[in-house]
Amino acid sequence: MKIHSLTNKAEGFKAAFTLMELTVVIMIMVILAALILAGTAHAKMAAQRITCINNLKQWGCAAHLYAIDNADHLAREAAVDGINTWEMTGARTNRDVWYNALAEMAGIPTLAWYSQTPSSQQDFYSSGKMFHCPSARFTAVSATYPNFSLAMNSKLMRDFEERTEPGPPEEDLWGRKLGEIKVPDRTALFLDNGIPGEQRFCEFQSVYNGEPKAFANRFPARHGQAGNILFVTGRVRTMPCREVVDTDPASIYRGRALFPGEVIWRHDPGLVP
Repeated sequence: MKIHSLTNKAEGFKAAFTLMELTVVIMIMVILAALILAGTAHAKMAAQRITCINNLKQWGCAAHLYAIDNADHLAREAAVDGINTWEMTGARTNRDVWYNALAEMAGIPTLAWYSQTPSSQQDFYSSGKMFHCPSARFTAVSATYPNFSLAMNSKLMRDFEERTEPGPPEEDLWGRKLGEIKVPDRTALFLDNGIPGEQRFCEFQSVYNGEPKAFANRFPARHGQAGNILFVTGRVRTMPCREVVDTDPASIYRGRALFPGEVIWRHDPGLVP
């Protein structure tokens, strides 16, 4: 009887977890959970990048359709140079700015529509999905004026000095013609745009303010140290910022576009962006 009792006690002792075994099991569970979370985060980032690419492609398609209907002209990049207020976006004189003209072409609400009331302005961020990169995170500043996480290339507007002869002032309001762009497969049309609150890729870049037009100096790295650029031909590339932004402290172009570089910003690749 004693031998049998001791045997049962020994078997019961062996069936129980020791503290060391329990610690190992917990560690394994923690590692597995971390791997699952990392995989989920990676999948989420990839999905956001793809959605951003699709949004850019839709803007590119709308830009080409607009050009077909408007003597090959691109829509205007902005109402004014700098921040565009809600009031500006809703003005009838700015119906040909891309955030109104191309939105109408794409069959979605325009910025003029979103600008009407505080409620509709809030809807711009919650329901105006085509306007935004899903990886962008807006701050309280976005309530004061429309913040654009996707924007039009700011270097495609006509320069005043390019006019060879006097013409009506309204000609300066037009964007460039698509046919004037010499290397469309490398010329940026739309791109990820830095918004207030986002960390700048390099200290030499301009402060991100969410204007409706963008350049390399406000190109963010919100897709894993890279950003999306839509080219005139409709192709989109996710490019590391180091291939777009000049980060050399000794360069005269630091914080701006690499020149010459893989991405072309002006209609003529020989022009300094």
